Amino acid sequence: MARDKEETKARILAAVGKLLAESGFKQLGVNAIAREAGVDKVLIYRYFENLPSLLQTFGKEGNYWTSVEELVGDETAVDAESLADWMVLLLTRFLHDLQKRPITQEIMRWELLEGNELTHELATVRDRVAIESLEFLKQKCSFPPDKDIPAISAVLIAGIVYLVLRTKVSNTFLGIDFSSPTGWQRIEGAIASLIQPMVETEE
Repeated sequence: MARDKEETKARILAAVGKLLAESGFKQLGVNAIAREAGVDKVLIYRYFENLPSLLQTFGKEGNYWTSVEELVGDETAVDAESLADWMVLLLTRFLHDLQKRPITQEIMRWELLEGNELTHELATVRDRVAIESLEFLKQKCSFPPDKDIPAISAVLIAGIVYLVLRTKVSNTFLGIDFSSPTGWQRIEGAIASLIQPMVETEE
C-alpha cells in the first residue's frame, strides 16, 4: 500500500514537471495534472493538500533543483581550502547541474514570463538552497568583513543561469561558442579568475 502511494506521488510529480516544461504555469491545474498522471484528482488533494503545496513538494522532491549536499558531494574528496576555492567548486558544480536539467531550464524560462503564486513557490525552494549554500560556506570559511559575499554570489549565479537559459535560443554570446565544450570551459575559467579578487580581503 505504501509502495503504491509513493509510486502515485512520483507519477504526479513527474506530471507537474512535464506540464510546466510544455505549457508553463497558465495551463497548470489539478485537473490537467491528474489527466497527465493518470490518477483521480482526489489523490492529489489527499497527498499534497493543494496546488501550491504540490509545487513546493515538486521543488524539493521532483528532481527540479539540486541540494547543497549534492553540490558538495564527498567532502573528503574535495580539494578546497579557501573561501574562493569553495565558491569556485560550488558555482562550477551548479553550472554542470543546471545543464543536466532541461525541464528545470524550461520552467525557469516560463517563470521569467509569468510571475504568480506558483512561480513564487519554486523560487522559494531555490532561494532556500542558495541560503543553505551560503551557510555552508560560512561554516567552512569566515566571510571577509569588507566583501559582500551574498551579493557577489547572486551576481555570479544570475550570470550562470542566464547563459544556460540563453543557449535555448542562441549558441553564442560575445563571440563565445556554447555549442562546444570549449565555450563552457572558458566560462568555468572566468568564474575561477573572477572569484579570487572578488572575495580576497584587502590588506
